[in-house]
Amino acid sequence: MARFTGFDEVYSALYVDFDNIYTRFLEADPEAARAFGTAPYRWVRWIENHALRILYGDGVRRRILKRMCYLNPQRYQEFRYHFIRSAFQVVDCPPLTTRGKTSTDIHLVMDCMDDLSHPTHFDEFIILSGDADFTPLLIRLQEHARRTLILSVGYSSPAYTAAASWRIREDWFLQQALKDERLEDDTETAAPAGSSLPQARPLRDTLSRMAPGASDEDDEDDGPAPGNRW
Repeated sequence: MARFTGFDEVYSALYVDFDNIYTRFLEADPEAARAFGTAPYRWVRWIENHALRILYGDGVRRRILKRMCYLNPQRYQEFRYHFIRSAFQVVDCPPLTTRGKTSTDIHLVMDCMDDLSHPTHFDEFIILSGDADFTPLLIRLQEHARRTLILSVGYSSPAYTAAASWRIREDWFLQQALKDERLEDDTETAAPAGSSLPQARPLRDTLSRMAPGASDEDDEDDGPAPGNRW
Protein backbone atom coordinates (compact mmCIF):
# COMPACT_ATOMS: atom_id res chain seq x y z
CA MET A 1 0.00 0.00 0.00
CA ALA A 2 1.40 3.37 -0.96
CA ARG A 3 2.29 5.92 1.69
CA PHE A 4 0.84 9.39 1.60
CA THR A 5 2.55 12.59 2.59
CA GLY A 6 1.05 15.78 3.92
CA PHE A 7 -2.54 15.68 5.12
CA ASP A 8 -4.93 13.57 3.04
CA GLU A 9 -8.48 12.40 3.38
CA VAL A 10 -10.14 9.10 2.65
CA TYR A 11 -13.72 9.57 1.51
CA SER A 12 -15.90 6.75 2.85
CA ALA A 13 -19.49 5.55 2.67
CA LEU A 14 -20.94 3.44 5.49
CA TYR A 15 -23.77 0.91 5.11
CA VAL A 16 -25.25 -0.79 8.18
CA ASP A 17 -27.31 -3.98 7.97
CA PHE A 18 -28.81 -3.30 11.39
CA ASP A 19 -30.87 -6.47 11.75
CA ASN A 20 -27.86 -8.66 11.00
CA ILE A 21 -25.37 -6.98 13.34
CA TYR A 22 -27.79 -6.28 16.17
CA THR A 23 -29.26 -9.78 16.35
CA ARG A 24 -25.81 -11.39 16.32
CA PHE A 25 -24.57 -9.10 19.06
CA LEU A 26 -27.77 -9.79 21.01
CA GLU A 27 -27.04 -13.51 20.98
CA ALA A 28 -23.49 -13.02 22.22
CA ASP A 29 -23.68 -9.90 24.40
CA PRO A 30 -27.00 -8.07 25.00
CA GLU A 31 -25.18 -5.10 26.54
CA ALA A 32 -23.09 -4.66 23.42
CA ALA A 33 -26.16 -4.98 21.22
CA ARG A 34 -27.87 -2.22 23.18
CA ALA A 35 -24.83 0.03 22.86
CA PHE A 36 -24.70 -0.62 19.12
CA GLY A 37 -28.34 0.40 18.72
CA THR A 38 -28.45 3.40 21.05
CA ALA A 39 -25.04 5.05 20.61
CA PRO A 40 -24.07 4.83 16.93
CA TYR A 41 -22.21 8.15 17.14
CA ARG A 42 -19.60 6.47 19.34
CA TRP A 43 -18.74 3.55 17.11
CA VAL A 44 -18.93 5.72 13.98
CA ARG A 45 -16.26 7.95 15.49
CA TRP A 46 -14.22 4.88 16.36
CA ILE A 47 -14.39 3.67 12.75
CA GLU A 48 -13.46 7.13 11.48
CA ASN A 49 -10.30 7.24 13.53
CA HIS A 50 -9.22 3.65 13.92
CA ALA A 51 -6.40 1.85 12.06
CA LEU A 52 -5.64 4.73 9.72
CA ARG A 53 -1.90 4.44 10.29
CA ILE A 54 -1.96 0.72 9.52
CA LEU A 55 -3.95 1.18 6.34
CA TYR A 56 -2.61 4.46 4.98
CA GLY A 57 0.28 5.73 7.04
CA ASP A 58 0.64 9.01 8.89
CA GLY A 59 -1.16 12.22 7.99
CA VAL A 60 -4.39 10.63 6.74
CA ARG A 61 -7.89 10.90 8.13
CA ARG A 62 -11.12 9.17 7.20
CA ARG A 63 -14.31 11.10 6.51
CA ILE A 64 -17.52 9.08 6.44
CA LEU A 65 -19.52 11.31 4.13
CA LYS A 66 -22.49 8.99 3.68
CA ARG A 67 -24.15 6.98 6.43
CA MET A 68 -26.90 4.50 5.62
CA CYS A 69 -28.81 2.25 8.02
CA TYR A 70 -31.24 -0.44 6.91
CA LEU A 71 -33.59 -1.83 9.54
CA ASN A 72 -36.89 -3.59 10.04
CA PRO A 73 -39.18 -0.93 11.58
CA GLN A 74 -41.59 -3.54 12.90
CA ARG A 75 -38.93 -4.95 15.22
CA TYR A 76 -36.38 -2.19 15.72
CA GLN A 77 -38.32 1.07 15.52
CA GLU A 78 -36.95 2.12 18.92
CA PHE A 79 -33.43 2.45 17.47
CA ARG A 80 -34.41 4.51 14.42
CA TYR A 81 -34.26 7.79 16.34
CA HIS A 82 -30.70 7.18 17.54
CA PHE A 83 -29.42 6.63 14.02
CA ILE A 84 -31.20 9.70 12.68
CA ARG A 85 -29.59 11.77 15.44
CA SER A 86 -26.20 10.39 14.36
CA ALA A 87 -26.67 11.69 10.80
CA PHE A 88 -27.72 8.38 9.25
CA GLN A 89 -30.21 8.03 6.47
CA VAL A 90 -32.50 5.29 7.74
CA VAL A 91 -34.14 3.03 5.19
CA ASP A 92 -37.13 1.12 6.53
CA CYS A 93 -37.04 -2.49 5.34
CA PRO A 94 -40.17 -4.27 6.62
CA PRO A 95 -40.70 -7.99 6.00
CA LEU A 96 -41.84 -8.80 2.48
CA THR A 97 -42.57 -12.50 2.97
CA THR A 98 -44.29 -14.68 5.55
CA ARG A 99 -40.85 -15.92 6.61
CA GLY A 100 -39.80 -12.42 7.59
CA LYS A 101 -37.38 -11.76 4.72
CA THR A 102 -36.76 -8.01 4.38
CA SER A 103 -35.53 -5.90 1.47
CA THR A 104 -32.30 -4.85 3.19
CA ASP A 105 -30.06 -6.78 0.80
CA ILE A 106 -31.42 -5.28 -2.39
CA HIS A 107 -31.60 -1.75 -0.95
CA LEU A 108 -28.00 -1.91 0.24
CA VAL A 109 -26.72 -3.32 -3.03
CA MET A 110 -28.57 -0.75 -5.14
CA ASP A 111 -27.26 2.10 -3.00
CA CYS A 112 -23.68 0.85 -3.27
CA MET A 113 -23.94 0.50 -7.03
CA ASP A 114 -25.41 4.00 -7.32
CA ASP A 115 -22.60 5.38 -5.18
CA LEU A 116 -19.97 3.96 -7.52
CA SER A 117 -20.86 6.80 -9.87
CA HIS A 118 -21.38 9.39 -7.13
CA PRO A 119 -19.63 12.72 -7.87
CA THR A 120 -17.82 12.47 -4.53
CA HIS A 121 -15.92 9.36 -5.65
CA PHE A 122 -15.92 7.34 -2.46
CA ASP A 123 -12.56 5.70 -1.78
CA GLU A 124 -13.93 3.23 0.78
CA PHE A 125 -17.14 1.27 1.13
CA ILE A 126 -17.66 0.14 4.73
CA ILE A 127 -20.30 -2.57 5.17
CA LEU A 128 -21.43 -3.70 8.59
CA SER A 129 -22.97 -7.11 7.96
CA GLY A 130 -22.05 -10.75 8.07
CA ASP A 131 -24.41 -11.66 5.24
CA ALA A 132 -22.53 -13.69 2.63
CA ASP A 133 -25.07 -12.57 0.02
CA PHE A 134 -22.98 -9.40 -0.25
CA THR A 135 -19.97 -11.33 -1.57
CA PRO A 136 -20.67 -10.49 -5.25
CA LEU A 137 -21.07 -6.84 -4.25
CA LEU A 138 -17.65 -6.80 -2.60
CA ILE A 139 -16.10 -8.35 -5.68
CA ARG A 140 -17.73 -5.75 -7.92
CA LEU A 141 -16.51 -2.89 -5.74
CA GLN A 142 -12.98 -4.30 -5.85
CA GLU A 143 -13.18 -4.42 -9.64
CA HIS A 144 -13.84 -0.70 -9.57
CA ALA A 145 -10.69 -0.16 -7.48
CA ARG A 146 -12.55 0.70 -4.28
CA ARG A 147 -11.40 -0.50 -0.90
CA THR A 148 -14.00 -2.48 1.02
CA LEU A 149 -14.11 -2.87 4.80
CA ILE A 150 -16.50 -5.21 6.60
CA LEU A 151 -17.58 -5.94 10.15
CA SER A 152 -19.21 -9.30 10.76
CA VAL A 153 -20.22 -10.74 14.11
CA GLY A 154 -19.80 -14.45 14.70
CA TYR A 155 -19.20 -16.86 11.85
CA SER A 156 -18.60 -15.42 8.39
CA SER A 157 -18.33 -17.23 5.10
CA PRO A 158 -14.69 -17.60 4.00
CA ALA A 159 -15.67 -16.36 0.54
CA TYR A 160 -17.23 -13.23 2.05
CA THR A 161 -14.20 -12.31 4.13
CA ALA A 162 -11.81 -13.11 1.27
CA ALA A 163 -13.71 -10.75 -1.01
CA ALA A 164 -13.22 -7.82 1.38
CA SER A 165 -10.11 -5.67 1.43
CA TRP A 166 -10.08 -5.56 5.24
CA ARG A 167 -12.07 -7.08 8.06
CA ILE A 168 -12.64 -5.07 11.23
CA ARG A 169 -11.85 -7.25 14.22
CA GLU A 170 -15.01 -8.12 16.06
CA ASP A 171 -13.30 -8.20 19.46
CA TRP A 172 -11.73 -4.77 18.97
CA PHE A 173 -15.05 -3.29 17.89
CA LEU A 174 -16.78 -4.85 20.87
CA GLN A 175 -14.29 -3.70 23.48
CA GLN A 176 -13.18 -0.35 22.07
CA ALA A 177 -16.15 0.97 20.11
CA LEU A 178 -19.02 -0.34 22.22
CA LYS A 179 -17.75 -0.82 25.76
CA ASP A 180 -14.80 1.49 26.36
CA GLU A 181 -16.14 4.53 28.18
CA ARG A 182 -12.79 6.26 27.74
CA LEU A 183 -13.62 6.64 24.06
CA GLU A 184 -15.46 9.81 24.93
CA ASP A 185 -12.22 11.49 26.03
CA ASP A 186 -9.71 9.68 23.83
CA THR A 187 -7.59 12.38 22.29
CA GLU A 188 -5.93 9.92 19.95
CA THR A 189 -9.17 8.94 18.28
CA ALA A 190 -10.98 12.25 18.18
CA ALA A 191 -9.84 15.85 17.91
CA PRO A 192 -10.80 18.10 20.86
CA ALA A 193 -13.86 20.24 20.34
CA GLY A 194 -13.02 23.54 18.73
CA SER A 195 -9.56 22.44 17.65
CA SER A 196 -8.43 23.45 14.19
CA LEU A 197 -7.35 20.89 11.64
CA PRO A 198 -4.89 21.39 8.81
CA GLN A 199 -6.32 22.19 5.42
CA ALA A 200 -7.20 18.83 3.92
CA ARG A 201 -7.06 17.79 0.31
CA PRO A 202 -9.09 14.93 -1.18
CA LEU A 203 -7.30 11.60 -1.36
CA ARG A 204 -7.16 10.05 -4.82
CA ASP A 205 -5.63 6.87 -6.17
CA THR A 206 -5.91 5.36 -2.71
CA LEU A 207 -5.74 1.78 -3.87
CA SER A 208 -2.26 1.79 -5.38
CA ARG A 209 -0.05 -0.98 -4.00
CA MET A 210 3.03 -0.37 -1.94
CA ALA A 211 6.14 -0.56 -4.10
CA PRO A 212 8.24 -3.71 -3.55
CA GLY A 213 10.98 -3.20 -1.01
CA ALA A 214 9.34 -0.18 0.60
CA SER A 215 10.40 0.34 4.22
CA ASP A 216 7.93 -0.47 6.97
CA GLU A 217 10.15 -0.14 9.99
CA ASP A 218 7.60 1.99 11.82
CA ASP A 219 4.70 -0.44 11.34
CA GLU A 220 5.19 -3.98 12.56
CA ASP A 221 1.70 -4.96 11.44
CA ASP A 222 1.62 -2.92 8.27
CA GLY A 223 -0.25 -4.07 5.21
CA PRO A 224 -2.24 -7.16 6.20
CA ALA A 225 -3.21 -9.46 3.38
CA PRO A 226 -6.72 -9.18 1.88
CA GLY A 227 -9.34 -10.62 4.19
CA ASN A 228 -7.27 -10.01 7.32
CA ARG A 229 -8.62 -8.14 10.28
CA TRP A 230 -7.64 -4.81 11.74
